[in-house]
Amino acid sequence: MTQNKHTTLFVIAASAWLAWSVTAVANTPTAEPNADAIVDNIQKYYQDTADYRADFVQTTAHKMFAGQYQRAYGRVMFKNGLMRWEYDRPEKKLFVYDGATLWIYEPQVPQVFKGVADAERLKKALAFLTGQGKIKDAYRAKKASATAYGFSAGYVLLLTPKEKNSPFKQVELYVDKGSFAVVRSVVIDHEGNRNRLDFSNSQINTSLKDSLFQFKPAAGVPVLSAE
Repeated sequence: MTQNKHTTLFVIAASAWLAWSVTAVANTPTAEPNADAIVDNIQKYYQDTADYRADFVQTTAHKMFAGQYQRAYGRVMFKNGLMRWEYDRPEKKLFVYDGATLWIYEPQVPQVFKGVADAERLKKALAFLTGQGKIKDAYRAKKASATAYGFSAGYVLLLTPKEKNSPFKQVELYVDKGSFAVVRSVVIDHEGNRNRLDFSNSQINTSLKDSLFQFKPAAGVPVLSAE
């Protein structure tokens, strides 16, 4: 697996985790919120969500191939800073972060990639989701024109990482105006490639089992380092 592929997986995970933090928000303000108000609501409410699950559609657009898109479909789950991605189409793939290691299982090969460095970067970038950091400390937030982004029914929030070595350049969050739930998240890397995630059928606090966020390679399946 190439470094670019690992970076893409990291970026997708970061995007989804950012989106998850907003889906927990249930506050409806009386005045039109600015970027700071939206971020404050995220910071205040996401910790109330013990776990989260949803269906997703991932659309990848590479800058070099304008007008061409790659789509994948599956389910995503989060719990206490851990995550599990289950891809169904176009090929099956499992992507698990257990808090220390990032596991990528491709059953059709079959093979497993184990990434410790990627996991540490992911943990650092998203520390605020585990109560160890604040969004405003890690990101610069800007409220964009929802109309200009084709999302006049809600809010569009742009997050720019403050960390110079961040693998992504910007995250776009498309937020429902009534519930503050994120219905779409787009991550843009430094080359201008875009990874879009559309979420549906989301559920919170369904007592997801801890075993869902653990991974043990099956006997005989090669385990490769993804560093």
